[in-house]
Amino acid sequence: MSETNTQRYELLYIVPTTYTDDEIGSIETKVSTILEKDGASIDSVTRLGKLKFAYPIKKQRHGHYVLVYFTAPATQLKKIEDHLRITEEVLRHMIVKAEETNPNYNLVQFQEVNIEAKEEARRKRKQEEKQKAEAERASEAKPAEEKKPITEEEVEKKIESALKEDIKDV
Repeated sequence: MSETNTQRYELLYIVPTTYTDDEIGSIETKVSTILEKDGASIDSVTRLGKLKFAYPIKKQRHGHYVLVYFTAPATQLKKIEDHLRITEEVLRHMIVKAEETNPNYNLVQFQEVNIEAKEEARRKRKQEEKQKAEAERASEAKPAEEKKPITEEEVEKKIESALKEDIKDV
């Protein structure tokens, strides 16, 4: 194999969260030996951390992402793909040509969400809204009670003025 035929590649693979950190280390070495056995030389291995999937993969919602930069002949990629596909510990993998410079990955780590705290905050917010609505209804009801009743004389004056306006319009 000639050196001109080799290219630099980037492999990103996902390991299920059912494995511990020690087991993930052994999986990394297993994948590295697969790559080396197929004629690749590994440049670097980086754990990107535990991240949440957009959708479940093989009943898993989270996974440990591992990024590997390696150099290999283009003819060996098919073999590497086949070996990674049958590796049980790897949920998904992707191999692409690497750019000349290593980009900086700033991924946000997974954070567990406390559902009970969310529900409690939602209940508290609803209760505050209910109290606010009751206070508004009570403040609207008070001005109606404070209005003094209309006397019969005032009613008669209003009726007469309305009738006069109707007569003018006719």
